[in-house]
Amino acid sequence: MPENSSKLKQPSDSLLLMSVCMIAICAIVYELVIATLSSYLLGNSIHQFSITVGLFMSSMGFGSFLSKYFNRSLITRFIQIEILIGLIGGISTISLFMAYLAFESVEAYLIVMVISSITIGGMVGLEIPILMRIIEQKDNLRVTVANVLAFDYGGSLIGSIAFPLILLKYTGIIQTNFIVALLNILVAMVTLISYRSEVERLLLWGSMLALIGIGLFVAAYLSPQIEMWLEDQLYRDTIILSKQSPYQKIVLTKPATNSSEHQKAKIGEPRYLEPKPPKISVKKRRNDVRLFIDGNLQFSSVDEYRYHEALVHPAMGLARNQKRILILGGGDGLALREVLKYQSVEHVTLIDIDPEITELCATHPEIVSLNQGSLSDKRVKILNQDAYQYVEQLAFDRSYDVAIIDLPDPNYASLSKLYSMTFYVLLEKKLTDGGILVSQSTSPFFSRYAFWCINNTMQKANLHTYAYHVDVPSMGDWGFNLSAKYPLVIEDISLTVPTEFLTPTITVSMFQFGKDISPVNTKPNTLTRPILQYYYHDQKWRHY
Repeated sequence: MPENSSKLKQPSDSLLLMSVCMIAICAIVYELVIATLSSYLLGNSIHQFSITVGLFMSSMGFGSFLSKYFNRSLITRFIQIEILIGLIGGISTISLFMAYLAFESVEAYLIVMVISSITIGGMVGLEIPILMRIIEQKDNLRVTVANVLAFDYGGSLIGSIAFPLILLKYTGIIQTNFIVALLNILVAMVTLISYRSEVERLLLWGSMLALIGIGLFVAAYLSPQIEMWLEDQLYRDTIILSKQSPYQKIVLTKPATNSSEHQKAKIGEPRYLEPKPPKISVKKRRNDVRLFIDGNLQFSSVDEYRYHEALVHPAMGLARNQKRILILGGGDGLALREVLKYQSVEHVTLIDIDPEITELCATHPEIVSLNQGSLSDKRVKILNQDAYQYVEQLAFDRSYDVAIIDLPDPNYASLSKLYSMTFYVLLEKKLTDGGILVSQSTSPFFSRYAFWCINNTMQKANLHTYAYHVDVPSMGDWGFNLSAKYPLVIEDISLTVPTEFLTPTITVSMFQFGKDISPVNTKPNTLTRPILQYYYHDQKWRHY
């Protein structure tokens, strides 16, 4: 073949190049699945994705190095490697779940995660050079390298786009893994048929591929039930709803209605975060509905009023006006329920990025009974968009009397920016002259440095800031930061609406801190240096 010929002469070459593309799709999806599951179970997504990508890339390099020792029967070796990738990749997520559940240990999970990443990455790195050498036998090296790398990178792009936009949303982590493993087996099967004259022990490998393919197909078909069973082991109570939105994993739980169901359920949060719960009769906990996002507890219906009253009423009680309110986050409608108790409220804008959360909490009977239909109130405008972008693009300054930040904890970069100095400066400009800003600020006990970092960051934004906290049995000691452009007198907080927990005396006492959670010096959290997420991952969370 002339050197300048880039046109493939044989269908088999086209087939092998398509195999390269399929392999790249599978490889990047395996990588993303492991990183996503690690983030879901262990938190700290930047850390998990960085470690997973690093392990995969280095293992691919090592696999490429080892490929030079494969000198014969390259087609057969390629099929064998694809079978191994399909098997190990297919069971990788279940293996990770089982390690996490069986040993109740982060370390056990990490061992399985490292082994899975290194094994899959190494085999992917091994088979690409082998395919390159097979194609090179029919083409020149220059054309072979160009074609293989082009199809490899193109496949990686397809996989990286398909995973968040299609696979994660419509098939979930478990089923995605089985589907991708089936793709590996399909590549091996097509290669075996196309190159059957060059395959050693054809019947053996053909039979093995058929059996593994059938097994993976059945597993993919049953994966919704498998996923539900695995998730059920992560929570103390029975899962009554589980769905994956484009942004997060949403789980709703409720105590089992009989003792046998209650005994089979495990715990309320990811295992390494919570000790075994005390024995409480199901009858007493029957109405304990809990919402989890990415494995993190958002509320328990038994005691959520403590959190939401503490979040809302100090700010509303100090605001000079209570007409226009901004809520960032709070898609469950519970903070909104407290805001709407004030007859003076004329308009509330609620910003929550995930439409599936606001839709769920506006329609699910269990949650609607909690938020009292607040999300359907005619005074409320719901916008499903990024909170930072909304505040940044809001055309009118001095629009709101009170801004309430009820966002998830700042455990990764995209959330950390919503606790940054720049964000607080932007938000203050949207408040009226007598406006008040309040933010949930994680636990001052379990994440002391993160809590005081939020406080210090608000102060660096030239806001008079006042820290306070409250005990929420399902969540622990929880903290908030109240701020304004002018000095506040805490004793002036006025409780003019009905409450279940707060009294004037309790409200003032919330601003007192013990020695073990007293203020500490921290650096401010900024957009260019998101230090808060590192403060947040304090080891005390492991004892929660």
